[in-house]
Amino acid sequence: MKNTFRILLAFALAFIALHSAAALEAKVLSTSGKVEIQKGSAWVPLNTGDVVYAGDVISTGFKSSAELSIQGSKVQLGPLTRITIEKLVSTSSKNETSIYLDSGKIDATVNKADGKRTGFKVSTPVATASVRGTSFSMNAAGFLFTSKGLVAKMPSMSKVPQVSDTPSDFTPADGETNAFTSVKDVSGGMGIPVYEGEYSSTDPNTGLPVYPQKELAKRIIDIRSGTLSQTVLEKLAPPIVCALSNGPDFPDPASSAPALLVPTLPAASPAPASPSGDMPAEDAFGSLVVTVTF
Repeated sequence: MKNTFRILLAFALAFIALHSAAALEAKVLSTSGKVEIQKGSAWVPLNTGDVVYAGDVISTGFKSSAELSIQGSKVQLGPLTRITIEKLVSTSSKNETSIYLDSGKIDATVNKADGKRTGFKVSTPVATASVRGTSFSMNAAGFLFTSKGLVAKMPSMSKVPQVSDTPSDFTPADGETNAFTSVKDVSGGMGIPVYEGEYSSTDPNTGLPVYPQKELAKRIIDIRSGTLSQTVLEKLAPPIVCALSNGPDFPDPASSAPALLVPTLPAASPAPASPSGDMPAEDAFGSLVVTVTF
């Protein structure tokens, strides 16, 4: 009877040790322009060297930016961006970060720290994505570009930030990402894969993530039907051989997406130009959530 009690006690202590969590913090590496953090009902300046925690809300102004460091990973906030730090926790086996992107765009490079596996999630109102061994860019409109690694993209779990100090039950698989890595290793099998050099939007009608192959196929069909020009396809389509462009940008009213190479297609009648000369209005996307894991 005593031996049975000791065994049960040992299991209980091991379970508590495995699932107990310590709070992490993020450090501000740099700021440019107007960068603020919400304190109660007021907004105060956020400066280089400041420390932020779960529950903090950060906002950047016009032509402003900020860079955060979180356990070896770096997150760059672009202009007119607002994020809520949902989760910063560490257990004996993993570090876990969750960020809610209300507006704007972020670029992130996720790395291991302390020899632990890393879970990193970025969320917006309409989609969720889990990323592994990854550098990626994402905006609040749901456009995701994976520059390194693998992203598992899925519909959003919540329309609002969910601040928590409790680690999730899922622990990502260890090892490097390659062509044989599956979403099971990244997100437990949920979501569609978006590999290095690929991008994915969110279908505004269904709220589901769009497969990268479907994104490219749609634009090839549009070219052949004359509703989209070859020039626009070259701005939007991912590279066929996964060669990265210099600094991918997302389509928005003020800028175009990265210029990437695509195969030459049969000539078609050019699509009518928009009054502003920007990309067609059809290229508006929904929102997204991204989780990064190793």
